[in-house]
Amino acid sequence: MYIILTSKLGEYDARPGQGISPVETYEYFFYGKKKADFTIAEVSGDQGRVSIVETAEDGKTNSVPLKFFERFDSVEAARAELEQLVTFGSIDARLEKAPLQ
Repeated sequence: MYIILTSKLGEYDARPGQGISPVETYEYFFYGKKKADFTIAEVSGDQGRVSIVETAEDGKTNSVPLKFFERFDSVEAARAELEQLVTFGSIDARLEKAPLQ
């Protein structure tokens, strides 16, 4: 099973916990400006958690259980969901594959 993690620049980072392994990362650009990173991650088991860390100086951390994430049966299905998320009419939005961090 796979999930999509979103990190929004200047706001928060999504960090995978135990049992969650990043597979692919994409940078999201909106009218030429990078807005977010999307990471497709493989999940083993049902008990994992994702840390959502605010990027502000005194930012808070939230630990979110996997049950709140949409799940995909394959990497291809997760990629298709990302494409659907960033495609809307004639807006200038695109994904660029990035190296895993």
